[in-house]
Amino acid sequence: MNTMTARALMVGLVIALWAWVASVARLHVSMWAGVVALGCFFAAGGGVPGLQKTVVTTLAGVLWVLVSHAVRVAIGGGGVVAAVILGATACALILQSRVPFLSFTAGAFAGAGVALGLGVNTVIEAIRAGVALAVGALLGFAAERAAGMVRTRGG
Repeated sequence: MNTMTARALMVGLVIALWAWVASVARLHVSMWAGVVALGCFFAAGGGVPGLQKTVVTTLAGVLWVLVSHAVRVAIGGGGVVAAVILGATACALILQSRVPFLSFTAGAFAGAGVALGLGVNTVIEAIRAGVALAVGALLGFAAERAAGMVRTRGG
């Protein structure tokens, strides 16, 4: 079995298992957020470095959205203020790439997008988003490892 086929099968399997476990256990973890992080894992190159880049940068994106919300609440104001703060947040997401372990900009924007999509406004909501993102990255890592084992066994 070639690498791509093994990877595709393992990704499908881990997502199916996650969906089933989340349903049976009634976990309140966003599936779509995890799928975003799983994609980021592969975009970051996979392996341990891809896992690290994905987790750190997606969580940073969530944190920036939480900070931007706090700033918006503290300042007050309407749509223009919110737009300017969102623009400043986007600038911060780019500028953080100067720090080597925060340099996976796509992950930072994905994390911020997930936080915005989930309506993250509190620390608890940020933790939930972060858990979903971390689980998704870990599923990508597990699928990659499992695909490697299947490919090795298959010859």
